[in-house]
Amino acid sequence: MDLRCVAEKVMNYLGQRLLQITGIIWHQVHPTFTLSILLCGRYMPLIRLMRAGDIETNPGPNDDSSDRIKYQKMFRDLCRDIAPSSYTDFGTSLEFEYNVLCSVKQKHQMDTKEALMEILWTWKDRQPPGTDTISVLKEKLRESQLDSLVDVVTSHFKPSGSSPSTSLTREQVQQCCKELKEHYRLSRRKIRVDPLNFMEQVDLNKLYTNLSLVGHDDKTQITYDHMLTLEANGSLVKRILIQGEGGVGKTTLCDKIAWDWCSGDKLTELDMVIVIPLRDVSEGQTVSDIAEAYLSQSNTVTSSQIDDYISRNPDKVLLVLDGFDEFSGELSGDSSNEVIRILQSDQFKFCRVFVTSRPWRTSEFTMSNRLAKAYSVINVEGFNKQNLKTYIKRYFEYVQKDALGKDLISFMTENDVIQSHMAPYPIFCAMLCIMWNEADEERRQVMHKLQTFSQFFREMISFLKDHYAAKECENLNDKNLPLLITKADRAILDIGEIALDGLLKMSLSFPEERFNKCTSSMETCRKVGILTLERNVTRIRERRHRGVNFPSFVKSTVSFPHKLFQEYIAGVYIQALFEKDRSKYESLKYKLLPRYEQFRYLLYFSSYATEELGLDIIDGLVQNGDQYFCVDVAFECHAVEAAKRVGKQWQEYALHSSQPSHTLSGMSFMVHFNQVQELKIDKVNCGRTVSRQLAEGMCSSRVLRSVSITASTLHNDFYEILAGEARKCQS
Repeated sequence: MDLRCVAEKVMNYLGQRLLQITGIIWHQVHPTFTLSILLCGRYMPLIRLMRAGDIETNPGPNDDSSDRIKYQKMFRDLCRDIAPSSYTDFGTSLEFEYNVLCSVKQKHQMDTKEALMEILWTWKDRQPPGTDTISVLKEKLRESQLDSLVDVVTSHFKPSGSSPSTSLTREQVQQCCKELKEHYRLSRRKIRVDPLNFMEQVDLNKLYTNLSLVGHDDKTQITYDHMLTLEANGSLVKRILIQGEGGVGKTTLCDKIAWDWCSGDKLTELDMVIVIPLRDVSEGQTVSDIAEAYLSQSNTVTSSQIDDYISRNPDKVLLVLDGFDEFSGELSGDSSNEVIRILQSDQFKFCRVFVTSRPWRTSEFTMSNRLAKAYSVINVEGFNKQNLKTYIKRYFEYVQKDALGKDLISFMTENDVIQSHMAPYPIFCAMLCIMWNEADEERRQVMHKLQTFSQFFREMISFLKDHYAAKECENLNDKNLPLLITKADRAILDIGEIALDGLLKMSLSFPEERFNKCTSSMETCRKVGILTLERNVTRIRERRHRGVNFPSFVKSTVSFPHKLFQEYIAGVYIQALFEKDRSKYESLKYKLLPRYEQFRYLLYFSSYATEELGLDIIDGLVQNGDQYFCVDVAFECHAVEAAKRVGKQWQEYALHSSQPSHTLSGMSFMVHFNQVQELKIDKVNCGRTVSRQLAEGMCSSRVLRSVSITASTLHNDFYEILAGEARKCQS
């Protein structure tokens, strides 16, 4: 036996022992190199190097990429079809210890499908060279009493010589087109009147209001129709990246695209428009898999046929990938992941692809020279002033309270802070309409004073808690009302850790069992309106191909109505950590602050929770050196001491048109509290509230040395206040 054979045997044995002892997967390290290390007595130093990251612990198998994709699809199907109750038995048959299975499951937030996917890949990568992995896997399934799934494995690895799937006929294409449109008519033709109530919906064309779209590079206005037919150098743009903050209307824009294709108003040249929420994409799932799931149960078209059609007819298909910021995969990650290859423009290169994302994650596109050239970037800025009025008018026409709509429009006109940096977001505008519609005069007076996102959300959550308590009590004088409010507060805190954990892991929906320790709190939060629970029976369309009766089970998913709600609830939990577990809070803080752009709203909401917490966050952010983000957080904290902390670090401030309106409001807040020595205002359009704050701050400041205003529009109140102060000086 030669040295290499000995090395392979030793390495395989060592790999299994290392996995049992340390959890490290020893795979495809050069056998002779491995044996030489063992013979030199350097076994433990090597483990230390692996733990330190100096040696790659799992470089992955040297499989042909097409085989790896087959494995990925096969594992995905197995994970979908294996019931959660079989997880432990099947994992044990794959020679994993019980504690390892539990650890992997906890890592994936008790999601057995994701846990199984990791277990299967780990098992496959542990197989010695030359192993008939497929045969072994079939035997393991039989050992676990999962004989019915053997055909799943066979269907992905047919014997050589089997005929490939046939291309779609024109009749099949037309049938797929018809069924996709029917799917969108059922799932995307309505828009929620109430962002917190899935049952309160109206036809999209009755309430949908155009969004403001702006070219990222040249800042020119782009109409919706122009976006659908955008050209560069005389050719249709194949890749468009649509970026916008949370709640600005990106998902509703995707609904609009799907609906317009269905109704025949737009994109009539396309045979398929495939809209995919990236937050729902499972590991190994492909675009064609998802498209197949949209088809009827009786349709015999397979995912491989759809895949083939997209490849052969890229000009007849549009892919809309919604929510890249909610996608768990990395753009520079696993090249066997089809969604990543599409995003990288390596697969379906000539097919049109629209991608939506929050801005914090779009740098993965714009920082790559190749992808920056491939993608045209469009900013979604929400409603402009006219469209804001249009939406409010349509909403109150729908609820048949036109007079209230006029009152709200008048309120928006007077409160330019809300109008400029809050109301343009459709989700905030919708919630403002709901609160205005149902609030009494006292609550409307409170709304008049709102200036920040945090203040608005606190008022919104308070409104929801009051609404919940009123529904639970027979009359408003019931002594249980305060107890119900307290119960809601406790429930919100109970789910806060799950909300935060999801944000850290980029997960916005959770298996129901993730809430097993706080089931009662989950139910209360559902009644309040900040959690939703969906139960769906898993379909197995492939059974007609396999001729086997497969088990089906109910998939229960819990989610927040919007990511902003998850961020607010996580902020409540951070406040509790700050007060009760400072060491855990400190550890968390050092995870969040370096990624402040990603966790912008979480930091906003946390800083407003208590002044002491806000000041601690600001002290940490000041060290990062982003002046204007610190201004934003100080504004959200809304405390004089917060303005002073930022003012100690920076004395010179420049307001210019490229800054968000939220930052402009924050800087007027800084001026108002005497924290600015030098102020430059360039090409800025300020409303009444901000103009008054600037003028009053300038007049009362004891530290302001110079002010420069160029090409800017300020409200008349700004000049009247300055003139009034000048007259006082003369007298």
